[in-house]
Amino acid sequence: MKRLLAALTISLLSATASFAGVWETNCSGCHNGTVAPSKEQLLKKFHTKQEFMAAVRKMVQAGKMPPGLRYGMAARELFGGAPSFGAKKGVKFHSFSSATTKASSADPYAKYKKFFTPLPALPPIPADNALTPAKVKLGKMLYYDPRLSRSKLISCNTCHNLAIGGDDNLPTSRGDHWRTGGRNAPTTLNSGFLRVQFWDGRAPTLEAQAKGPIQAHVEMNSTPEIVVRRLKAIPEYVKLFKEAFPGEKDPVTFDNVAKAIAAFERTLNTPNSPFQRYLLGDENALTKEQKEGMALFVKFGCTACHNGPVLSDGQFHKFKWNNDLGRYRVTKNPADKYKFRTAQLLNVGVTAPYFHDGSVNSLEEAVKIMAQKELGKKLTDEQAEKIAAFLRSLTGEVPLEARTVPQLPGNNPE
Repeated sequence: MKRLLAALTISLLSATASFAGVWETNCSGCHNGTVAPSKEQLLKKFHTKQEFMAAVRKMVQAGKMPPGLRYGMAARELFGGAPSFGAKKGVKFHSFSSATTKASSADPYAKYKKFFTPLPALPPIPADNALTPAKVKLGKMLYYDPRLSRSKLISCNTCHNLAIGGDDNLPTSRGDHWRTGGRNAPTTLNSGFLRVQFWDGRAPTLEAQAKGPIQAHVEMNSTPEIVVRRLKAIPEYVKLFKEAFPGEKDPVTFDNVAKAIAAFERTLNTPNSPFQRYLLGDENALTKEQKEGMALFVKFGCTACHNGPVLSDGQFHKFKWNNDLGRYRVTKNPADKYKFRTAQLLNVGVTAPYFHDGSVNSLEEAVKIMAQKELGKKLTDEQAEKIAAFLRSLTGEVPLEARTVPQLPGNNPE
């Protein structure tokens, strides 16, 4: 039930005064019977709108779903008829759940903590790529080494600079021969917690992601053959690969390059943000403005998509901002047009500009746009400023060892 209702909230994010086609355009991508129950399965389980809304209300009262979302609009499209409670203008869905929202401490905002998850020390580690010191050491060198690129000028750190937030603070990154790919570079910080990589989710793992930019002609414009040949020409690298991948007859492979970089990236986690300290018990870690912003973030329903340890559900949601077709370019499914993976929000205060095209520089403006387009809510300047203040409290500490440029082995082969 929790999974069903959590996925259902996605259907409401683009709801406006008109809800024709909301299910097909915004819900069916997740409600396909695999990720979440299909429309047919929902209608089979809940025979009436009232029965469905009673289940939703129970979850809100239990604190397992955020209040304030337009659940009634989804119910209307599923079952037809007049909007249910919570959908009419002026009716607040969280009005009947006040008994469950009393603060558990002297901090009146502590009740909102239950909608968030503290950042673990490490993300999940795949069984076929164990995290070892030797592999992380090698991965760090490869991350910083521009010799993986055709021009020997571009490294992973060029576009994902660990000293400035794990990205390059440009609308779109500059690659080989100053080409651009048209999309903003996501941060590599905390990327191990993401379910899929890239804005369109075309890489299911960090290992697959690491291979992409190296070969993309608008980025590093290299090939597996060039990379392996250059690395094998540097004796110290050959030694490091043997240490990182013991027992392999020929460890210097493109697959192992990707595995080493991915292993290093899984250590790029940012603990000790003010918000993390607040979640773990330090009630003074956030300012009053930041706490008010957190409350608005929950009340407006932002946590429906921005949840989990990095505040991303890893799902794809429609956000028609320009002519970029998003997920459709990967799946060729018309239902995926203009859908993009939910951006993670940790360190969002230092990773401007925003959106998949990097077209918005102001965090406050980005908050307003998302509220309007995804939630159908027009925020005041004060509300946007408070939410932005909260989001800036998500800035953690990049490990010093990770952002210290290593001394790379060898000379310049070829």
